[in-house]
Amino acid sequence: MEQLNNEAQTSSSGIPKEENRDIVLGHRSCKTCDAKWLCIENVYQKFHRPNYYDIGGTYYLEDLPDFWFTSKTEQVGDIFLLHIFIQRYCEGSFSISISHGSEMEIDKKQKIVRLTKSLKEYKFENTRENSHSTQIEGEPELGCLEYVSTYNFSNLDVGFMKNKSLYIAIAFPSPKILNLNVFDKLLTVHTFEGLLKNLEDADFTLVSEDGEKFRVHKAILAAHSDVFKAMFREETIESQKQLVKLVDVTAEDLKYLIEYLYTGYLKNIENADFVNLLMIADRYNLKGLRHLSQCALAEQLTIENAFYILAMADMYDSNYLKAESLKFIKKNKDTLKVNTFKDITNAELVRELFTYLVDED
Repeated sequence: MEQLNNEAQTSSSGIPKEENRDIVLGHRSCKTCDAKWLCIENVYQKFHRPNYYDIGGTYYLEDLPDFWFTSKTEQVGDIFLLHIFIQRYCEGSFSISISHGSEMEIDKKQKIVRLTKSLKEYKFENTRENSHSTQIEGEPELGCLEYVSTYNFSNLDVGFMKNKSLYIAIAFPSPKILNLNVFDKLLTVHTFEGLLKNLEDADFTLVSEDGEKFRVHKAILAAHSDVFKAMFREETIESQKQLVKLVDVTAEDLKYLIEYLYTGYLKNIENADFVNLLMIADRYNLKGLRHLSQCALAEQLTIENAFYILAMADMYDSNYLKAESLKFIKKNKDTLKVNTFKDITNAELVRELFTYLVDED
């Protein structure tokens, strides 16, 4: 056991400021790819009240949940046990690395106890079908609860944890290429594909800017968008006419929009104009389509279009796409030679870009 005297600043919750984005704690925003620590607050009290305790979760993009961590405390004789479990919000295989061993480092100044940064990787295949998976009674079904690891501590060790938070190091593998099929599983499940093929009872009409009409069901649109829901109030012109023309939305883009609303995916994803779909998602507050558009555009980044996509991300407040664009430009210096700044008309964005480029990693 090693004692540290770290001078780093801490927030009011005892979390190191420079590590805030790396820490899994409750519902605070921590992307899966950034996660480095699990934080268990009031760990001393939890050891003396054996039970299941939520740790917190990670997010795939912005507010899209990905993983959730749970702990269980237990006392066997003079030994205190801490079990770590993980849940994923969709089916599939994944891996995670986590502190290997119960050796502690104590940081008195920050009131933190850290477990070793030596990590061991655990792999999970087809999580929903795993016979060893468990579900916490009374908890919402987020997927299977998978056992990850157990740490053991003496009574003296637990005494050192009084009035401190316990930090356990973790790491997820960096995704090399975004798998849009996996991404689709994270979106809300849609079950209306049959209605899309049979529109006899459709009760509303969407009209593209070039005049093509599409019959749809108001209930489907209202379920996905508060903007559409507001249109269907009895006193609105749109509701009375049972029709609305979508300005700046072509017939092709409208087909993709309707397909997504009814099915939750796009069959011909390579032909979709995701800049236009991002604009539509922003205008009509369609979170799922917004996430999908950001992911697709991030995969389409090239030296030639990086400035344009960065500008679009900034225009539509797409934080994930903006961050990916900045990373791409910084990694590919030739982008600055190929592009002019005609695509970026926002002076503040230009300043932000150059600040990002000169900052050290």
